[in-house]
Amino acid sequence: MYRTVPVKAKFTDEEKAFWVDQCEHANSLINSAIYHTKQTHYSKLQEQGNAFTIYWRGDELCYGWKTYKCSTTYPELDKALKDSPHYKAMAAQSAQQTLKTVGESITSYNGLVNAYYKGEVNRPSLPKYRKRGGLAPVTFPRQALNYKDGYFCPSISRDTKPHLLSEIALQLPEFIDSGWVKEVTVRPYLGELSIDWVIDDGKEPISNNPNLDYRQAWSFDHGGSNWLTGVSTRGKSLIIDGRKLKAMNQGYCRLVAKYKQGKSDLYWDSNLDRVQRKRNNQMRDAVNKAARFIINQCLNDRVGNLVIGWNDGQKNGSNMGKRGNQNFVVIPTGRLIERLKQLCPEYGIALTITEEAYTSKASYLDGDSLYKYGEKPAGWKPSGQRVKRGLYNTSQGWLINADCNGAANIARKVATQLGLNLVEVGRASLTVPQRIDLFSRLSKSYRRSCVDGLLALEATSV
Repeated sequence: MYRTVPVKAKFTDEEKAFWVDQCEHANSLINSAIYHTKQTHYSKLQEQGNAFTIYWRGDELCYGWKTYKCSTTYPELDKALKDSPHYKAMAAQSAQQTLKTVGESITSYNGLVNAYYKGEVNRPSLPKYRKRGGLAPVTFPRQALNYKDGYFCPSISRDTKPHLLSEIALQLPEFIDSGWVKEVTVRPYLGELSIDWVIDDGKEPISNNPNLDYRQAWSFDHGGSNWLTGVSTRGKSLIIDGRKLKAMNQGYCRLVAKYKQGKSDLYWDSNLDRVQRKRNNQMRDAVNKAARFIINQCLNDRVGNLVIGWNDGQKNGSNMGKRGNQNFVVIPTGRLIERLKQLCPEYGIALTITEEAYTSKASYLDGDSLYKYGEKPAGWKPSGQRVKRGLYNTSQGWLINADCNGAANIARKVATQLGLNLVEVGRASLTVPQRIDLFSRLSKSYRRSCVDGLLALEATSV
């Protein structure tokens, strides 16, 4: 399976100066390619005659170039820019990879032109220029890398090599085998440089894991303080605490407001780079820990299905107030789902994403009907109600955890589709869920026991 492993770069001053120079040349090469593309495209429109048109942009009547497909391709860009000083300053294969990104952007633009004339999207525009003097990623395919003594030495242009003071090499992380590497990218990241290792570890996705029971499932409902509330068809329940994530985001917002006080909305400096970088790393760490914990929970319980309630676009345009948006919208649940989409095929876990309309209102223990959003019949009322934050009261007067009630309803929405057995999901499992703190609960002994359990599962399958 292909993976991308980002690693923080640790370069000497000479190496950093070299990579910054390469990133600047890549940025200029992209701008040169876009300039060539636009000039060629517009000249062809003028040759055809009647190259301009009138169109509406919202309520504004505009005048501009006609919207036609761009015929410029990557081979044409490569041929036209081979003599460019920016092309010559980079390794040939690295420069070609940079031009391929422009070719891919043109292909995407042509696809949007088709959708535009079908009325599916707004009027598209050709790729825009990058900021002058900025930095762009530099990519090396495996053919442009020479492995020696734990280091990968990238190809260097003849025009650049005589000016180097030291040998340029990229140290391979210890957990990556040299035969796995397929591509390496050095990219700017919020004032620093990062290395992306694209690897293929040879593993294949598992469609059916004989160690897992596909009649069982873990279902999760997402929120704020209770980031993820899970209910298992084996009669278990848990809550992944989100209060630490909220605190991290509040601290980030406070520092950003401090550094931007009295300045314009577009102001940015190195301090804001540092704050943004720290916050992004914290969120990435939380996403990876949560995803690994959920996968381990499924493997330890031998559960073959993972169900998550998620409504597309539910955070776009959210109007929950300043504090509500800060506590809910910025929680990276969408990134967690994307991470689970990568991990589940590796272990044969079936991931199902379902809409969660009315799952918080309906009573699971009373068997209330569940409808899709907008399909609720007039006069429908749930049997129970949420009496206060985190507490749900059923029609029989039973008090259960409100988020567990929502997670159980999410499982019930897909129970028939997946053939789930919900017999063990009762009042006991919905009342007192176990609270998990990702930043203190996942000790080394816990991780070691999960690894041992995984190895035991693999041994039994063999």
